[in-house]
Amino acid sequence: MRPRQVLSTLVLPTAALSLPTSPTAESRGAADAQPCLVVESPTTPTNPPVCWAWYAKTSEPSDYCGATSFAAVSDIDASADWTDGCASIRDSVLSDPRDFLLADYSTAEFNTLLSDGGCAFQVKPQTPPTSDPIYFGGTDITDVLKSAVDQSQGGSVGVGGSMTCYSYEVEWRVVPV
Repeated sequence: MRPRQVLSTLVLPTAALSLPTSPTAESRGAADAQPCLVVESPTTPTNPPVCWAWYAKTSEPSDYCGATSFAAVSDIDASADWTDGCASIRDSVLSDPRDFLLADYSTAEFNTLLSDGGCAFQVKPQTPPTSDPIYFGGTDITDVLKSAVDQSQGGSVGVGGSMTCYSYEVEWRVVPV
């Protein structure tokens, strides 16, 4: 799949999560990621972009993914305050529970599912079976964000890893943008 950039904003009651509009050169790897349009289920975008996802509000966030690995993403150069944006994303998903379904995506590069305040949660399915949608529970996202911030060495490195979500191997990273 070839990426197209579509910029959008996901507004939650407690915070605005916006996709990056101008990635910085400081974060070369993160800048290569394409933003995903995130819409509330069951809305389907007209002329959907290469990367888009649904979110559904839930009373209890789900856990669709298994255990994850963690590794430093060293090709970043950012101030430590980018991790505040990660905490903002996490707090938003915790205070207004929601799950996500990545409906269409690139497998050649990372896809920015959520971002706020200089922090991006990006995913890249490793081997797409047939471009099947991939589920991410709110619990999966909040757990990864918390652990990534804890392992970011005070914001001096991004953090990435891989996990299996509904039998699909997915690379992820939490990086400054």
